[in-house]
Amino acid sequence: MKTSLTMIAALGLTVLATGAIAGSDFEKYDTDGDGTISLSESKANPRLMGQFKDLDSNGDGQLSRSEFSGFNS
Repeated sequence: MKTSLTMIAALGLTVLATGAIAGSDFEKYDTDGDGTISLSESKANPRLMGQFKDLDSNGDGQLSRSEFSGFNS
């Protein structure tokens, strides 16, 4: 029982850490802090810039957090 609880706790922390890493990446690219990543801001990472148009599913020229979550770094 104790081992199971430890494993569940470790899994939960892993999931939280993964989300935090993704969030910190978003914040790193959203340099103006407006809650979106523009094409200009994406130029900080050539891979992100290359995927920008595919990620921008609504075509508004900005990546929301949910659109950015599809980024394959």
